[in-house]
Amino acid sequence: MKKIIGLLCAAAMTFTVFAAPKTGVDGEMPKTTPFVLDDFEEGMYMIAVRDGWDAFGNVFMKTQFSTESKTAKSWTGKGNCGVLEYAAHEGKSGQGCLYECSDMIENNWKDYKYMTVKVNNPNDYPVSMQLFTKTGSNYQWGNSPEAPSIAPGEHTIVFVLNSSTVAIPSKIMQFGFAFYIGQKVDASNVMIDDITLWTKK
Repeated sequence: MKKIIGLLCAAAMTFTVFAAPKTGVDGEMPKTTPFVLDDFEEGMYMIAVRDGWDAFGNVFMKTQFSTESKTAKSWTGKGNCGVLEYAAHEGKSGQGCLYECSDMIENNWKDYKYMTVKVNNPNDYPVSMQLFTKTGSNYQWGNSPEAPSIAPGEHTIVFVLNSSTVAIPSKIMQFGFAFYIGQKVDASNVMIDDITLWTKK
């Protein structure tokens, strides 16, 4: 009996270790090789997208409330983080806050399968976060099918880099994050740090 129980426990542990990470909040972390895409130590390269964005964005977002992006001392106490500010808005459907980066140190993601982002939501309400990309010469749009809801506090978000999220992984022109808030809010911000890519193997 003890031997059978031991085998069952070993099987359960094996399943846990090799469980594939999914897009979500504070879930299974990738166990492959990490590559830090941006830790905000060299400045802010992610810009706040306002109403003047091109057709790639306005097709999906009628009204945008992102106002500014800047760096500040990280809530972790280590180095800097990115502070993504937004204006007060009603939280209606089609309203959101977008921030994008076109100046990145790695624009070939074909060997990567996951992205993780540390997030600090300093508000007293949840914020949904979605990854988007524009790839190839035609800036083909892609976005994560899910937009995980981030409760107040510190979290790590995992995004799976599948074909819906990244159409042409060998040529990333821009990537960024969209934040959605389903209620009326005052002007505030969300903080992010350590945007990291993880290899497939």
